[in-house]
Amino acid sequence: MVLRVGSPLRLGSLVLQPVSDGLLRLDPSSIFADAAPEEWRPRVQLDAEGRIDLGLNCLLATVGDRRILVDTGYGPRPDNPSVGHLAESLAELGLQPADIDTVVVSHPHGDHIGGATVGTGDSARLTYAGARYWLGRDDWEHFSQPDIVSQRGLADKLLPLAAAQRLDLADGEQEIAPGVRLLPLPGHTPGHMGVAFASGQEMAVYVGDLVHHPLQIEHPDWCPTFDALPPLSRATRRQLVERARREGSLVLSYHMPFPGVGRITDAGWTPAA
Repeated sequence: MVLRVGSPLRLGSLVLQPVSDGLLRLDPSSIFADAAPEEWRPRVQLDAEGRIDLGLNCLLATVGDRRILVDTGYGPRPDNPSVGHLAESLAELGLQPADIDTVVVSHPHGDHIGGATVGTGDSARLTYAGARYWLGRDDWEHFSQPDIVSQRGLADKLLPLAAAQRLDLADGEQEIAPGVRLLPLPGHTPGHMGVAFASGQEMAVYVGDLVHHPLQIEHPDWCPTFDALPPLSRATRRQLVERARREGSLVLSYHMPFPGVGRITDAGWTPAA
């Protein structure tokens, strides 16, 4: 695997840098669950096993002396060597976990919260021990329920953040650093969040799992099987797509091909140069 660190994007005093956790391969029917195969197959590249590649594009934001990590990837996964490489990617930038002061978890699915902690059971500890972790309150209230924690395997990932008293819960939009604002984008999960970055007239928005594939820009009503609230997800995606197209914002997506940076135009998704 080639570890990848994206080129830095500068918005005034903000520096945004995509950092890869690896590559995920999925059955395309789980991504395009709302579409007939003949609608998407001609425009989707599959591997030899009929799977589609999805990026795992975390984001490092530098604001003055603040270093904010958006999503934490899978964490080390001996069963899947294609994922879990965020720590190595950060190391390419000369960064260690102690250098991160804030972590935003867009939602607590395994490929986003898996790297938030290391170890299991009583030995589970925070990867970024000096950081505050942000999560949407609606996601905490849903995913912290005992049956959901067990079903989702979150006992070693989500609960240690609260036990260490390092977890902050976001209600609505909330600024967490100058020019960095948490942005509710519900539907994929109840409290799914993006992050808006602004400096003067320049804007970029990290959309997490609101969009998994460029075809969803053209077809915002197409939901993957793992959207928890499809009607809400469709409405949120339509609003975001239209707003980003109208404002010409940079869009950063977790699952688009690395580095996952582009703009939404009348022609659909256009990767940034």
